[in-house]
Amino acid sequence: MVQLRECEKHGPFRGDVCPICGEEGKFLLNDWELTAISRMLAGILRHFPERFHVQLDDRGWADIYQIVKGIKRKHPRFRWLKTKHIIAIVLTDDKGRYQLDVEHNRVRATYGHSIKVDLSDLPTEGIPEKLYYPTTEEELEYIKEIGLQPGDRKWVHLSKTYEDAYIAGLHRVEEPIILEIDTQKAIEGGYQIYRAAKTVFIAAQIPPEFISVAEKREIEIPEEELEKIEEEKRRRERKLQREMEKREKKI
Repeated sequence: MVQLRECEKHGPFRGDVCPICGEEGKFLLNDWELTAISRMLAGILRHFPERFHVQLDDRGWADIYQIVKGIKRKHPRFRWLKTKHIIAIVLTDDKGRYQLDVEHNRVRATYGHSIKVDLSDLPTEGIPEKLYYPTTEEELEYIKEIGLQPGDRKWVHLSKTYEDAYIAGLHRVEEPIILEIDTQKAIEGGYQIYRAAKTVFIAAQIPPEFISVAEKREIEIPEEELEKIEEEKRRRERKLQREMEKREKKI
């Protein structure tokens, strides 16, 4: 069970004690609250801000006060929610998927969008010479013909390492095929790549001439990641079951 706490000296952290000084700090959120609010925050900033009456600007920024108000309105059980909770979630996110603007009290997701946002102001320096992308046997031939194009998400998402891509792929299929992207040649060819998070990079598209199948490697998956993958699998199965039940009722 992971708690969100706040150290007086070193700010918010996830866990039982501050990783810097070892103090317990002040309690902010329990495991269930942290998970629930984190999912809502991701949904608001990436997929459905209108459900919470939140407005994103063209670059995906949202006012934190508006997010808090929207969550409290839709889910009264979180009537105690404050901006400090959202800020703490953002600052302690292990994947670095958010960008915080304290001066203007706003936040945005830097990748994973299914709605259109302009992320072309993200950093473009320090892009690794090789990046990676997980796919399936069925998709591979299609990619060889037209390259990588945005699907449900509005940007192509690339991983920093083979391992990162493989783990990301496991969330979709049991045995992903990993593609290697020659980012140096792609950039030289006029295709910009942006740094979206610690291990995630995005591009509008990647043509097939910069893509090859990476040599297969043995990857040891962390137990924590395996648990996440299993939980996602169970969630998808529950969703599918609900959809099937709805169809049967209509019939």
